[in-house]
Amino acid sequence: MRTPNLVVFLSDNHARNFLGAAGHPMVKTPAIDGIAAGGVRFANAYCASPLCCPSRAALATGRFPHQTGYWDNALAYDGRVPTWHHRVREAGRTMTAIGKLHYRSEDDDNGFDEEIIPLHIVDGKGALNSLLRATPEGVPSRSSHKSIYAESVPGKADYQDYDRDITGEAIAWLDRHAGQETPWALLVSYASPHPPFKVPQRFWDMYPLADAPLPQSWPKAERPQHPSDDYLAWMNQLEAGFDEEFVRRVVAGYCGLITHTDEQIGQVLDKLEALGVRDETRLIYTSDHGEAAGAHGILGKANFYEHSLGVPLAISGPGVPRGKVVDQPVSHVDLFPTIVEAMDASLTDADADLPGRSLWPLIRGESDAKPVFAEYHATGAKTSGFALRDGRYKLVCYAGMPDRLFDLEADPDELVDLLAGGQDHPAAAGLKRKLLQIVDPDAIDARSKAEQAAHMERHGGAEAVLKAGFFARSPIPGKVVSLEDVESAKN
Repeated sequence: MRTPNLVVFLSDNHARNFLGAAGHPMVKTPAIDGIAAGGVRFANAYCASPLCCPSRAALATGRFPHQTGYWDNALAYDGRVPTWHHRVREAGRTMTAIGKLHYRSEDDDNGFDEEIIPLHIVDGKGALNSLLRATPEGVPSRSSHKSIYAESVPGKADYQDYDRDITGEAIAWLDRHAGQETPWALLVSYASPHPPFKVPQRFWDMYPLADAPLPQSWPKAERPQHPSDDYLAWMNQLEAGFDEEFVRRVVAGYCGLITHTDEQIGQVLDKLEALGVRDETRLIYTSDHGEAAGAHGILGKANFYEHSLGVPLAISGPGVPRGKVVDQPVSHVDLFPTIVEAMDASLTDADADLPGRSLWPLIRGESDAKPVFAEYHATGAKTSGFALRDGRYKLVCYAGMPDRLFDLEADPDELVDLLAGGQDHPAAAGLKRKLLQIVDPDAIDARSKAEQAAHMERHGGAEAVLKAGFFARSPIPGKVVSLEDVESAKN
């Protein structure tokens, strides 16, 4: 059998539960639901780190941040670690990326034959502000974070224009390449549904505010009490919380932007159908991380709750059973061996210690229970954090802070920390042992900060980084960051 083609759809900031196929009560995602219905949906998929650059680096390399040193949105992927893109290209397949990559630069060898309208970190430097966590003062509090969510209103944003350009380029690429004899892989990577959740009126009208479901424990009085949550709220100036209208607008705008993204994916799927190649093309949909959208009093990600760590993941096409749901937890790092196998490419000796495993046995119905791990070392975390999901329980550890434990079967909204107030639980010790077999939290916290401090010195030190300000979102290709943006970012 000829090697099937592959389209990987990657979005930005799409929480696992905001999906029609996952049972969300309001959001409309017919295109993504179609991929899930035509194949396998992984109901408990996780990113490796709940932030754009470290997550995208892990997704590409199949390795966690502590293995690569891609800690944050400044120390981004730079081509020095092999990716599945490299392995597919080495097998003689056409390997193309269209859209947002969020790596260091297109001047690096990121593993593609071609990068079309790529979005990388600003000036190859990115969010240098992230590096300030390595200083005693840490990352300063920022008002810009809440203000970007206040833009959940009818209108349009640059990212949506960019998304439509990505769709246009993907359709044009398929017109040129879909029928070629050589198998091909295409990464179509959208910038949405990243905030601001400002959407055209027709998408806004799909989601009346009165119908927007309120997220769990969004009021200030219900926000969980833990040093990690307190620090995140302080840094993003969310200590005062937000009112019901604000959070309903966030949820409605988020749903509207997800539907806009889904519509773009649908147009690419329609082109595959029109060209007669959809039946010989495998499809993957996932996102780099999730979004709290007000849940637990949080806007954004940078935490280990399911809404931020959990991502949608669906695979369909030749050799994939239809309409199957896999409940076993899986990770983005599993996609490296999965895609290499899907493209009839080969792993090398350098890949022997990859932490992920191919998902094809699970797709075929075999069971292979394995804990899922994640970590975080960037803006919003005073110390490095780690999470381990094994079965029904999830353990969360921060260097120098109390551990947390959630029973995701009895408490899927994570309202009850089973270790709060110094409590103990029979599952905690075993999970901690498994986590310590992967990392030493204190040692990794020290190492990540040392490498961040060294990188900061390469860019002029803490004072220069503070002066540079903080950018809540990278500009789309061709748009220059203005002085007004710089001044706004400082406040």
